[in-house]
Amino acid sequence: MNHDYEQTEFSKSLLAGVFAGITATVLSLVFNAFFRRIIGFNLSDIINVSTLIFALILIVTTAGIIFYFFHHYIKKGTFVFQIAAVIITLLLIASTMQIQRSANPGLSIEFRELLWGIISITGVCTVFIIPFLFKHDYI
Repeated sequence: MNHDYEQTEFSKSLLAGVFAGITATVLSLVFNAFFRRIIGFNLSDIINVSTLIFALILIVTTAGIIFYFFHHYIKKGTFVFQIAAVIITLLLIASTMQIQRSANPGLSIEFRELLWGIISITGVCTVFIIPFLFKHDYI
């Protein structure tokens, strides 16, 4: 892409975070729709379209900003960022196994599975898309 101006590292990491957030949101919305249709899970107080859209874009865009600081101030910062994002994702997945969403054990298990899938999608987008777009001139 030919830019009339030189993009800064911060703007590249911010835009990479925004694009990764949009990607994570779209993939999570598709996963959410298919999961609910196949399983028949109907609880939507916490995980719904609006919370997915706002939360995931905000979280992954923030991860893009954090990526800038890792890349700019830490030696091998991209690798350190990816390891940190994987660890955070795994910790979040492990913590979802403790959630008791409903008195019905079946609903709690289905809620955990839905949340586990959304966290996994978000983690994969954060770990791979942000560094890839930062290094390549697609944004």
